[in-house]
Amino acid sequence: MNRSPLPHSLRIIIFLLRLVMGLNFLYIGIAALFNASVMKSLHGQSFTGLYTWLMSPGGSGSLHTLFAYAFLAIGACLILGLATRLASVLGIVLVIMSYWPSVSPAPTIYALANIDVIVTLCLLILLFSKAGAYIGLDMFIHVHLPGRQKKQP
Repeated sequence: MNRSPLPHSLRIIIFLLRLVMGLNFLYIGIAALFNASVMKSLHGQSFTGLYTWLMSPGGSGSLHTLFAYAFLAIGACLILGLATRLASVLGIVLVIMSYWPSVSPAPTIYALANIDVIVTLCLLILLFSKAGAYIGLDMFIHVHLPGRQKKQP
């Protein structure tokens, strides 16, 4: 029985997107916590804004550690498909926080077509596609909010 209106091939692509995004966030968290030299070498790679933000002098101390653990938790949740929507929202917040300082008052086309915007759009896809239900733990978790009960006919 197909519970999703999305075709099976699209669900596989969304699963792979969730997995890749999770691995990236997990790696950022691990590198920020345990290997600063990796963070320096990755500075020019994907997620440039995030690496720069975590390596900045303002990112040192307990706040830096908190953000590193947040990246680690978001990555683990995305990989497992656990609380995927919450992890996507938190990921979007972190990406926007790293992207916001680099936006000038008159944004250029580069400001609109950089990796941070692409990552945000990917996380939005995960947020609205029920990505955790595809080979993830979210398919076993059903939260029923009090105000959203079905009425009996």
